Amino acid sequence: MKRTTFGVAAALVVLAAAATPAVADGGTTTSPDISSSSASSTPSGATATAPATPTAPATWQPQGRVLTGAATTADAPVLKAGTTYQDTIKPGQTRMYTIPLDAVSSAYASAFALPPTGVKVAYNDGIELKFTSTDGTQCDSREAHFDDDGDARPVGTAVQRVASGGYGSCEVADRYTLQVHRTSEAGSDQAAWPLELRYVLEPPLKAGADRQSAPPDVTATASPTPLTTGTTKPASGGTSFETAAALRTGIWKDQVLPGETRFYKVAVDWGQQATVFADFSSAPLIGSSLNFVNTGVRLTSFSPVRQYVDGDDGSYSGAQTSLDTQVPTVSYANRSSDDDTVQRVRYAGWYYVAVTVHPDVAKQVSGAVPVTLRVQVSGTAQAGPPYAGDPGAAGIGVDARAAASADGTAPSAAGTAGGAPAVPGLRMVAYGAFGLGTLLLLVLAVWFGAARRRPARG
Repeated sequence: MKRTTFGVAAALVVLAAAATPAVADGGTTTSPDISSSSASSTPSGATATAPATPTAPATWQPQGRVLTGAATTADAPVLKAGTTYQDTIKPGQTRMYTIPLDAVSSAYASAFALPPTGVKVAYNDGIELKFTSTDGTQCDSREAHFDDDGDARPVGTAVQRVASGGYGSCEVADRYTLQVHRTSEAGSDQAAWPLELRYVLEPPLKAGADRQSAPPDVTATASPTPLTTGTTKPASGGTSFETAAALRTGIWKDQVLPGETRFYKVAVDWGQQATVFADFSSAPLIGSSLNFVNTGVRLTSFSPVRQYVDGDDGSYSGAQTSLDTQVPTVSYANRSSDDDTVQRVRYAGWYYVAVTVHPDVAKQVSGAVPVTLRVQVSGTAQAGPPYAGDPGAAGIGVDARAAASADGTAPSAAGTAGGAPAVPGLRMVAYGAFGLGTLLLLVLAVWFGAARRRPARG
C-alpha cells in the first residue's frame, strides 16, 4: 500500500510540473502573444504556413505613466527622458509638455495618436508636433496626417532639438516645450483619442571628435532590389513599437486584418542599410475584381527614436500587389544631409516597419490579407562614433546578439485582439500551475516523513 500511495503522489507531482509553463531567464513566464496572430516554428527547409487568423483587428494600447498635458506653457507637466507617457487629445486641442534639456545632448520627442479601429477620419486629420524654446523660437515641427479618408490607424512621428555646438536659442540649457495639436474635420470622429508620448536623449560626441564630416553618398536606391531567395519563415507582428516583431535578413510571412497595423523591427548597424518589400497576396474576393480600395495597403518606416523615415502606399483590389521602403546607409554625418530621408537615418539601432491594411478592404476580401516581408540588411557593420555617454538609453546602437536571434516573434504585447487581455490571463494560469505543483511537493514530503516514522505492520 505504501508503495502504491507513493507512486500516485509522485505521478501527481509529475503531471503538475508538466502543466506548468516554462519560465524564461529573469522569471518571466513564456507564453504566446494572444494579441497577435500566432505562428509555430517551421522545420528547416519547409515553407511557412500562414499564422492563425485572429477574430478582430489587434490594436495598440497606450502604455506608460498617465498624465494630462496643459493648454499653456506655464502649466505644462515635465517629461523625463526615456519614460513613456499616455494622455488623451480631443479634436482641435493642443497639449503642451515641458522638456528640460542641457546644452550638449540632442533630444527627440515622439507622439502617436491612437484612434479606435473603424472610426471616421479625413485626409488631413492627424496630429502636428512643435518643439519650441522659452523665447518662442520653433526648433522643429512635423506633421502626421492620415493622408486618406477612413484609414484610422496609429499616426505620429518625432520632433527634435539637435545640439551641434552652436549658441542659438535652441542650443542652450533650458526648459523646452513639446506641443501636440490634433487636426480634425467637423464630420470626423469627435471623441478624445489616446496619445502615447516619449522623448530620448542622444549624448554628444567626445571632445575633439569631428562633427562636420560630409555625409557619404547614401541617397536611397532609385529602384531597390527585392530579396528572392531563402526559406519563408512565419512572423507575428506586434501592435506597437514596444511589441514589434524582430526580423533579420530573410523572407517572412504574416497576416494583417483590414483595419489593422502590424509593427516589425530590423536591426541596422553603422554602415549598413535595409530594404523591405511587403508583398500583399491575393485574397478570397467578396466584392468585384474591378473594384479597389484607394491606399488599401500601406508600408511605413520609422527610426529608432520613432521618427518617420519613409513610406509607400497603394490601392488594393484583392489581387497581389507590392510596396517597398528603404533605410539609407546609417551614418552619424547624415544629420547634415539636405535629403530629409537620409537626415533621419543618423544612428544605428532598431528601425521599425508598420504594415497597414485599410478597413474598407473588408468589403472587398474575406478575412486577413497574407503579407510576405522580404527583408535585406546589406553592408558591413562599422564602429560607431565616439559618444561621450551611453547612447543605448536612447535606443541607439545594435546588440549583435539580439539582432542575430531575431525570429519573427513579438514580445508579450499590450495590445488586444477582440478585447481580450494579452498576457495576464496566461500569467495567472502559469502562477496557478506552479502553485499547485509546489503544494503537491509539500504534501508528498509530509506524507513521506510520516510514512518513515509509522511502525511497520505484520
